[in-house]
Amino acid sequence: MAVNAEKLVMDWLNADPTIKAEYPASFDVPAGSSATHPLPFVTVEQVGGSDERFRSLPLIAVQVWGESRWLVSEAASKLILPRLKRITELPEVADIDVTGRTHFPMPDGRPRYQILIQLVVKSDDI
Repeated sequence: MAVNAEKLVMDWLNADPTIKAEYPASFDVPAGSSATHPLPFVTVEQVGGSDERFRSLPLIAVQVWGESRWLVSEAASKLILPRLKRITELPEVADIDVTGRTHFPMPDGRPRYQILIQLVVKSDDI
């Protein structure tokens, strides 16, 4: 069975106690977060990629949300990105390429930064 890359990334981020406490990662926006009450969190979403016989190449959007553009920018660059770059410590992940990082605010004004990563995940087809 193929590895679920979204869950792999989400679990990897949440395995760090600081991230789990300050910017918990999930698939969905928490119900209590709104433009008037922005919460700090991270969402993980596969937005593309391809599968080959021996590897999968998922493109993952990791979005850092919070109270201000400054805070999410700092969290993205100093907390989330360094952790993502170490994901190759997992036996399933052969490589990571950070393909982009951008300010990506919500239409309702909530601050958000997006980090795009391309993983090389080993397939079970070996």
